[in-house]
Amino acid sequence: MDTYKESVSRRFAQIYGSPGEAPRVMGLLRAFWPLLFICLATGYLFRALIPFPVLGLSQVGILFFLVAVVAAMLLAWGDRRLGNFLKGAKGEEWVAHELSFLTSEYTVFNGLRLSGGKQNFDHIVIGPAGVFVVETKNWKGSVEFRGGKLYAGGKEPSRPPLKQVKAATAELVSWVDDAGWGDIPVHSVLCFISTELPEEIMNVNGIVVCSGERLIDVLQETFDKPIAEAMRKQVVDELRKVMNDE
Repeated sequence: MDTYKESVSRRFAQIYGSPGEAPRVMGLLRAFWPLLFICLATGYLFRALIPFPVLGLSQVGILFFLVAVVAAMLLAWGDRRLGNFLKGAKGEEWVAHELSFLTSEYTVFNGLRLSGGKQNFDHIVIGPAGVFVVETKNWKGSVEFRGGKLYAGGKEPSRPPLKQVKAATAELVSWVDDAGWGDIPVHSVLCFISTELPEEIMNVNGIVVCSGERLIDVLQETFDKPIAEAMRKQVVDELRKVMNDE
């Protein structure tokens, strides 16, 4: 049985990392850090009340009420914000599941951060056509593109995903150049889950924008001359060292 499982696993892509980990952790921190001020305010009120009262009982009562109202508002705001991060994490997990069915020619790194880097990569895929930086967005509704910019609900997002994937790609290209592999093609891919796109596969300012259902097709497309297997293995080995913090 173990031999059979090993034989089957060798038919599919090698997978490293945990998808969705970064948005879950950062979601908790960003959503609920304002509650620290509520804790500090509550501590101050208790100190003002006992053992030597600084404020009157009625004053403390009013302030406690105000703190409770603010806390309720922050909890509601934090819950909505956390929901957005968790939604993003589920999108990354969905994409990671799809990527796991790529053939053994591919290697996938989920949630990777380069040593000293600023970007958290949703997915990095190494395959015959090169290296792919895949940014995942799990958005409801539809998006459109005008003048090389993305608009959701008629507005440009506060964190434009096109800029996100460009920044991530630039960081990886710099890492590749520093390693002396400047001839390896690095492609930018922006993948949307549960989002209505003008076309299932588009090219926007050099970035491939696609639906989740067409992502595998994009990764299997031959954009350039296929890179040698030995070179792919070298890149994979170095990224494994980064993943293992070696």
